[in-house]
Amino acid sequence: MRGATLVELTTVTLIIGVMASVVTPPVRRYLDSAAVGAAAERFSAVHAVARQTAILKGRLARYEVDRVTNALTISLRNPQGAWDTLRAVALGDVRLTVSQPTVTFSPLGVGFGASNTTVIFSRAAAAETLTVSRTGRLRR
Repeated sequence: MRGATLVELTTVTLIIGVMASVVTPPVRRYLDSAAVGAAAERFSAVHAVARQTAILKGRLARYEVDRVTNALTISLRNPQGAWDTLRAVALGDVRLTVSQPTVTFSPLGVGFGASNTTVIFSRAAAAETLTVSRTGRLRR
């Protein structure tokens, strides 16, 4: 039975280390970009759901961005004037920068009050910006 010498093992280990150091940065950038893209997609979906909920229910609907937990909460205003929470959605492991944390939609599906906002999702070098206009439209 033939074994490997210390020189052969060291050479193979060195080659694996060099290959890993070349491959790791692009993989990390890809994972960061994927996390930012997924968070932006979740935000877009919650935006659409809140807007459609306001239209279908004929009442004010809103979503709130919680920067501490990186989550969005969709709420619907009940006839007594209180807000009923419908759903909470986690955005994942990204950093959020929000100009206006609450976006409210009228029963017509347009923004209500000061509902324009800019949301920046970032993680390492990857970043994406979404803008909600006063009319309630989302632009990527």
